[in-house]
Amino acid sequence: MDSTDNTAQAVDYTARSLAAEVGLALLVLTSLLCSSSSEPFTLDDTALVYVVTYTDKDDAWTTAESSRLTARLVEASLADDKLDEFITQCLLHDTLRPLFSKSSTRLTASGRPLQISRPPSGMQSMTSLDNISQEHEKLHAASGFKWAVMSCSKAAVGRHWPLFLPILLSLVEDHNTAVRVKGLRILGHFLDKCPPNTILSAGVDNVIQDAVFPTLLFLPSTTPENESIELLYPAYRVLLQVAQLDPDVKSLRRRRFLDKLLRDGIFVGHYHASQHARIVEVLMNITKDIISCLGIFTAKHLQVNIIGIVNIITAAY
Repeated sequence: MDSTDNTAQAVDYTARSLAAEVGLALLVLTSLLCSSSSEPFTLDDTALVYVVTYTDKDDAWTTAESSRLTARLVEASLADDKLDEFITQCLLHDTLRPLFSKSSTRLTASGRPLQISRPPSGMQSMTSLDNISQEHEKLHAASGFKWAVMSCSKAAVGRHWPLFLPILLSLVEDHNTAVRVKGLRILGHFLDKCPPNTILSAGVDNVIQDAVFPTLLFLPSTTPENESIELLYPAYRVLLQVAQLDPDVKSLRRRRFLDKLLRDGIFVGHYHASQHARIVEVLMNITKDIISCLGIFTAKHLQVNIIGIVNIITAAY
C-alpha cells in the first residue's frame, strides 16, 4: 500500500473528539430548552448528515458520550417512518453517492451490475473525495455510511441496494488501508442486512467477489505485515459470507467459489508469505473456516493442505 496510507491514522483526534462532544452536548441542551409538547426541537437533514458521523464510538474522533448524544439527537429528529427515507434519499442519494461516485467497469450508472463488464481503462477512477488531501474526510463519510447500513431496515436495503453498492465498492477498493478495512467491515454488515435472494439473483455476489478478492494478495513484502493482517481478516470474512449466501452446501456455485478461495487465496498467500508467521496464522485460521464450509468437498484439497501443514511444522525447527 502507499506510504501515505497512514495519513488518516496519523491525525491527532483528541482535541477534535472533545470539541465534538461539547458541540453535541450543546445541541442536546438546546433541544431540551427549545422543545415544547406542540413543537419538538428537531435537526434538519443537513445537520443530521454531519451528526451521524459521530455515531460509532470506535472512531478516533468519537467518544462514548458523543455516540450516546448523537443517538439521542437522531432519535428525536427522525421518527421511525422517516428514518429509511432520510437514509436512502438524503444521506445516500443526495450526499454520499456523489462523494464516492466514480466510473465503474462493474456497475451501471444506476448502481446495478453490468451484464458484461467493461475492460478497465488502465487508470484508476477517482472519486471527488480523492481530491481531498486529508484521508480522514473519507473515514468520516464512511462512518455516516456505516450508520446508514446499520440503521436502515432490511426491507429498505432490499429495495434500494443499488444506492449502497457503488459506495461499498468505492470503499473496499480504496488505496488507503484504514478506509479499505472500514469498507470491508461495512460490507459485512450490508451482507447481513440485504436479502440473500436479492444479492444472488441480481449478480451482486459476483461483483463483490471481484472487488474484494484482490485484497487477499496485499501481502508482505509489498504491504507492511501489520496492514496485511488488518486487511486479510475482514476480506476473507466477507468472502466467506458471500459463499454462504447460498445455503445449499452441495451447490456447485458455492463449492466452486470456496475452491477458488482456498486455491487462489490461501494457497497463493502461503506461497508468497510463508516466512511471516503472523500471516500464516491468519491463513490457517481462515482455512479452518473454509474447510468447515466445504465439508466433505474439501477432500480434493487434502494433499495440498497436508503439505502446507507439514511445511509450517518443519519451518519451526
